[in-house]
Amino acid sequence: MPDSRKAFESRLEAELARWTAELDALKARIRSGGAGAEHTADKAVETLQRKRDEAENHLLNLKVASEDTWISLKAGIEQSWLEIAGMFHGAPGKP
Repeated sequence: MPDSRKAFESRLEAELARWTAELDALKARIRSGGAGAEHTADKAVETLQRKRDEAENHLLNLKVASEDTWISLKAGIEQSWLEIAGMFHGAPGKP
């Protein structure tokens, strides 16, 4: 079981890093788009940043959880992660 836990945590870490890079790129595109574009997308970026931070907190909680707690947390984290991934996929400026 520890190997699958470690693999799960690694997968989440990789996705979190990807989301961070996407947020940084999105912020740069907004800044270069002018004040109108910046104002329009601010709320979306704030929401994405908040969700990304929540995902990071889920990952930190998972890392310190006992084996029994980890098993019960995993399903909830997977569901939350899917929701956040969907938000990033539908983010402004994303295909």
